[in-house]
Amino acid sequence: MKLKLIMLVSLFAFGFALSANAGSVLDSELDGTGDSVPDQYDNCVDVDNGPTNTSASQQDNQVDSDNDGYGNACDTDYNQDGATSTLDFPTFLNSFTGVTPASETDHNGDGSTTTLDFTTFFGAFTSPPGAPGPGLACANLIGTTCTP
Repeated sequence: MKLKLIMLVSLFAFGFALSANAGSVLDSELDGTGDSVPDQYDNCVDVDNGPTNTSASQQDNQVDSDNDGYGNACDTDYNQDGATSTLDFPTFLNSFTGVTPASETDHNGDGSTTTLDFTTFFGAFTSPPGAPGPGLACANLIGTTCTP
């Protein structure tokens, strides 16, 4: 009887320990933004664009519409030349005005291109796309498709 009780308590404690760690990032996998996506595999390591983001539009926003390894949340280089410049502005403008909607210009994940997305675009002007994690090394190869 005592053995059964000890086993039952042990199983309960083990199950409780597992559930307390469920969904968390392991210590060995750094997560600088706290978005529950380890930096190793995060397509925007400097932007909180994972499932723990409190903004409904950013939850689980690891979207990469152009499959270049850089997530939409930090990728404003629409023509894939390695920097955000005046050459990228027509793509943003056409999407913003509705002439040619493009999902890669929706940086905050709310389903449309708005002034909030322009803030991201303007902030990244003359810069390369935001850094992906080292697990997405293919993102450093301009002009190639990169899917984790």
